[in-house]
Amino acid sequence: MITEIRSAVGFATQLPRYNEIITILFKYGFADVLKLVAWQQLVGGGKGGLEIHATGPLSNPPEVRLRLALEELGPTFIKFGQILSSRRDLVDDTYYAELCKLQDNVPTFPGSLAKEIFAREIGMTVGEAFLEFDEKPLAGASIAQVHRAVTRDGVAVAVKVQRPDIRPVIEQDLSILVDLAKFLEQHVSDFASLNPVAVVQEFAETLLKELDFTHEASNSERFAEQFKGSPAIRVPKLSRELSSEKILTMEFILGLPVTNVEALRTQGIDPVVLSEIISGLIYEQVFTYGFFHGDPHPGNMTILPSKELPCGGVLGLYDYGMMGSFSASFRSNLAHLIAGLGEKDNRQVMLALIDLSEDGEVEDFDRMLRDVEDFSDKHLNKPLSEIDLSVVLNNLLELLRHHRLRMKGSFYLGIKALSQVEAVGRALNPGLNFVELGRPYAEKLIAGKYMPSHLLELLKKLGTASVDFLEVFPSDFRVLWNRMKKGEITIPLQHKIDAKGIEPIRQTLDSIANRLANAIVAASVLIGSAILIHSGIPPKIWHIPLIGLAGLCWGGFMCLRIALSTWKHGGL
Repeated sequence: MITEIRSAVGFATQLPRYNEIITILFKYGFADVLKLVAWQQLVGGGKGGLEIHATGPLSNPPEVRLRLALEELGPTFIKFGQILSSRRDLVDDTYYAELCKLQDNVPTFPGSLAKEIFAREIGMTVGEAFLEFDEKPLAGASIAQVHRAVTRDGVAVAVKVQRPDIRPVIEQDLSILVDLAKFLEQHVSDFASLNPVAVVQEFAETLLKELDFTHEASNSERFAEQFKGSPAIRVPKLSRELSSEKILTMEFILGLPVTNVEALRTQGIDPVVLSEIISGLIYEQVFTYGFFHGDPHPGNMTILPSKELPCGGVLGLYDYGMMGSFSASFRSNLAHLIAGLGEKDNRQVMLALIDLSEDGEVEDFDRMLRDVEDFSDKHLNKPLSEIDLSVVLNNLLELLRHHRLRMKGSFYLGIKALSQVEAVGRALNPGLNFVELGRPYAEKLIAGKYMPSHLLELLKKLGTASVDFLEVFPSDFRVLWNRMKKGEITIPLQHKIDAKGIEPIRQTLDSIANRLANAIVAASVLIGSAILIHSGIPPKIWHIPLIGLAGLCWGGFMCLRIALSTWKHGGL
């Protein structure tokens, strides 16, 4: 996999593509924004055929023209727009809504060619692998197309075949995108603050990973294992032996459209209960597992009738190419954010946002708190059932942009996933209380931090870290001491003799020594107690060794006493 996209400038073979891109941008009226007149002359495109008229494409709003331009530019730019739509820190509501409409208007390629690609990748012909193989594709997209087939075991499968020679085309376009980003960063100040080069590099990594179907296969397996045994969701089974970097073979599942309420009712499926189940599933993905489907729009969902569930249907999910992942700490902060929104706790929302940001700090804390309070009054001063979480979160992004808080890309993908599922839920049930359904998952995650098992795990980690520190401290201190003796390290000290003589210094040193000794004893008690608790030595209370629990309480009391003493005498 290419980890760095090279610049395309200087490669004569790419000049025609440059000229094509610039011509399309001129056609849709983006010459002024991109300042590409001089660049076009540089690559030899001239001005022929680039007259701009006030009719045709230019009669549309700029966001519509951008979408049309990206669709005409081809697969790479379509994908770029689709991924850009998940970065709400970079696009506003109007552009977001339009980018979400991007369609892969790419002609399908012949089924005979798909068979050749399959044989080359898998090492067996379509006839050897399948009883049936439909040459006419079910669907086509910018990167691949899907064919229905039946395996030798009689199982209906969907075979995803990558377009022939698509990688060189995408790599060329990515290199040109890098050049465009560098040009914007250097010459267009409005775009420079968005760090376009980093955005394009992040997009390039995502797209190149999407070209390798083994990543999607691993995602689907991980997601299936995550919901193993759950009757509420169906993940298509993967056929590893019939999959490769350019081929993906999965179980073919076909049900009812998720937003067709009448068809669902006809099959005995309750749309209200279904909306609550689907909402619970996205919260479970985000808060319980931290691994979630990044593009759960209606086209990637289907409902399979089932009498095992109260609603009468099972959710089937397609397309595991775009997945999101949250760390445990990130999930905890996100849970505090959702809980804070639900409880209208402005300070909790504020602190959660800061903890979720990349820098972990804000320029003006008090000003942002006031803005959060104004935001809460405007968007949260209503019953929870009337709060549209997607609207709240998307407006929250405006506040983040205003205070220059940069969030991780997965944060925006998570907001997109929650927004898409809420839209599906409200289509099924206009009275859906999406925020209230999410609170139990957020509160459970927050409460779990204070469970004895979690605290024990933290103590075990603390004990391990302390032992590691004690192992390396003597040697590190010896090296430091030797450097100090050689004069390589100097510590400037200055002290003004008090009228009382040396006594204040002695008292200060005594206080320091006492606190240090107490801290060491407290740490020893906590580590020893953790070991005793882990050993399981009786007698026990609440399945926890009594001696270890007593030591844990005593160690905690000592730590609290040290903290209070430090705070009382002026802090750290």
